[in-house]
This record gives sequence, structure tokens and C-alpha cells, in this order.
Amino acid sequence: MKQLIFLLSFIPLSIWSQEYRKCPSFNSEEKWGNLDAFAENEKVVLNLLEWLTSTPPTEQLIERSSASIFVMEWVTKNPNFKVNVEVGPYSEYFFTEDLMLGYLFGNVLFALKHESKVKPEVQRLAGLKTFLFVVEHSELYSKNRIFKALLRANRKGELIEFDNQMWLNYKSHALLSQEKLN
Repeated sequence: MKQLIFLLSFIPLSIWSQEYRKCPSFNSEEKWGNLDAFAENEKVVLNLLEWLTSTPPTEQLIERSSASIFVMEWVTKNPNFKVNVEVGPYSEYFFTEDLMLGYLFGNVLFALKHESKVKPEVQRLAGLKTFLFVVEHSELYSKNRIFKALLRANRKGELIEFDNQMWLNYKSHALLSQEKLN
């Protein structure tokens, strides 16, 4: 009995140890006054984007908010960085800031890592995978019928095919089924 109690005392520790890594450090007071500031902070932005796209939006909310602002300022004020974010057929599902930022940050991270020209579909897929990470880590979004097919396709490694061919058919079918229920 004592052994069982001893083992059970470690369960909370194992649950707490599953916390995500801390937010990388950055200068939240950066004013972006000169061009050198953008070049000097590119690696910081890359680290922040990796953290933002791999940590659920419910974790470290204050740090996440500051990191998001820092990244968005770097992206929007940087005269040397241009990224074309193609939304595709998913724009109507960015109904919360978390979902929209997840998609956006996935696209920007991919663009930073792959400076050479890539197909917009490949970059959009990177954004979609981050979007799905947010969906998967949300109790509310993960139960949404529309997202379940995307999550299933992602788990099966069929997201590209689903994105290219099946999404519009699935969406139409799901919406018709939902209308019949109303």
C-alpha cells in the first residue's frame, strides 16, 4: 500500500513536467529605428516564431502576447522582408485571433526558413499545419466537425491531397448536412 501511495505522489510531477518550453527572450522595447535592428533580430524572430507555432495558445499568455506583437512589428515594419500569405479556402474559419495568428505565423516561419522561391501551396500548407496545431490543442475547436476531416488528413499524411482536392467537396457536404439538421 505504501508503494502505491509513493507512486501516486509522482503523478502530478509527471503531468507538470509536460509543460512547454519557455518563451525565448527578446527586447520588447525595440523601436525598429534603423535597418540594422531588423537584421540583428531576425534570429530572435525565428526563435519566437518556432515557439509560437509549437506552443498551445493557452500557454504563457502574457509572454505569448508580447512575442506576437514583437514578431508582427518585425514583419510589418521590416523593409527587407516580404511575405505573401495566401489564405486559400480556409479564410472563413479564422474566426478567432488564435486561429488566424497560427496560420499567419506558420506561413511567416516557413518563408523565413525558405528564402528561395517556393510554391504558394507549400507555404500555405505550413500555415495550415500550424492552424491545425492550434485546433488540435483546443477542446472547442477540435470538436468542430469541419476541422475533424482536416485533422484526420493531417494525421494520415494526406493534407496536401485534402487541401488540393477534397476540401471544397467536404466543406459543401458538411454545410449541407448542417443545414438539414437546422
